[in-house]
Amino acid sequence: MLKNDKEMLLIDVRSPQEYKESHLDGAINLPLYDIEQKAQEQIKRKDTPIIIYCQSGSRSRRAMQILRQEGYENLYEIKGGLDNI
Repeated sequence: MLKNDKEMLLIDVRSPQEYKESHLDGAINLPLYDIEQKAQEQIKRKDTPIIIYCQSGSRSRRAMQILRQEGYENLYEIKGGLDNI
C-alpha cells in the first residue's frame, strides 16, 4: 500500500523512546497519548489514507477509534503490531 499510494501516512503510536529505538521506514511518531491534540496538525486531510501501528496492536486499535471519532475515514492498522511482523 505504501509503495502504491504516495499520500499514505504511516503512523507509529508508540512512545517517542520506543520510536527512537526502532520504527518502520517512513513512519512518523504520533504517540497515542497525544493523538487527539496533535492529529490535526500532523494529518491535514481527513480522507488521507493512514496505516497505524504500535508494538502489539492494542494502542493502534485505540488510535483508530480516536481518529474515527475525529472524522478520519481511511484508516488501516498493522494487526498484531510490530510483534507480528
